[in-house]
Amino acid sequence: MTTEKRRYPRYECQGTAGVQIAPGGLSCPATIVNLSAGGCLLVLKEPRCPSHDAVVEVTFTVNNHLFRIPGQVKAKRSDTAFGFEFRSLSESIRRQIESLLEQLIEDIPVRNSLKGPGEQRRHPRLECAGPAAVQIPPDKELRRATIANLSMGGCLMVLRRPQRLSQDTLVELTFDINHLPFRVRGQVKAIRSDTTIGFQFPLLSERLRMRLEDLMKELMDNIMKKQAGRPKPDFGEGR
Repeated sequence: MTTEKRRYPRYECQGTAGVQIAPGGLSCPATIVNLSAGGCLLVLKEPRCPSHDAVVEVTFTVNNHLFRIPGQVKAKRSDTAFGFEFRSLSESIRRQIESLLEQLIEDIPVRNSLKGPGEQRRHPRLECAGPAAVQIPPDKELRRATIANLSMGGCLMVLRRPQRLSQDTLVELTFDINHLPFRVRGQVKAIRSDTTIGFQFPLLSERLRMRLEDLMKELMDNIMKKQAGRPKPDFGEGR
């Protein structure tokens, strides 16, 4: 499910989730990575193989709002990371999701920039998409991945295959967003699963920092343009 094909922009969020693949079966624990009016990206705690277009039951909790929604598999980023499109939403659920998205949208300019107690991030993160790779020195092998979000201070990547990394491990990261390639040093700071890892950029050159700053402005401008021109969601039609 490429960015160009989506009808609604997606916004980074965090919360517990679950996926019930077979009717009446057990729900597979997961976490939610991003959310839009038409779908979401979930990372399962254990590998699963739902087929493309399979309809499952998706549950997630974000900002203390609990949702239980039919979801159709539309994108597979790894054995644990799947993009789902929402199907057959009631008017009540539609309004609840719209209200939650408004909260997430309002948080974008200030999210994680507050300097209150317990706040870890200094920079807001914006959703993005592009090919990426992780290289763990001294090994020269590149672990293929996709980038899910980006900030001036770090990024979230979804590896194609499970990889066990230790907290604070230093790696080399490469990623390409909007046809702009980057190669930076990364440090493991958040392990959501064996395939979904949050990295911090411990040291950026002035030239790289300026390029990254320009890209962040471009991503923010794109989000604001989409939001300004976004149609009223018609949840009965999917994305």
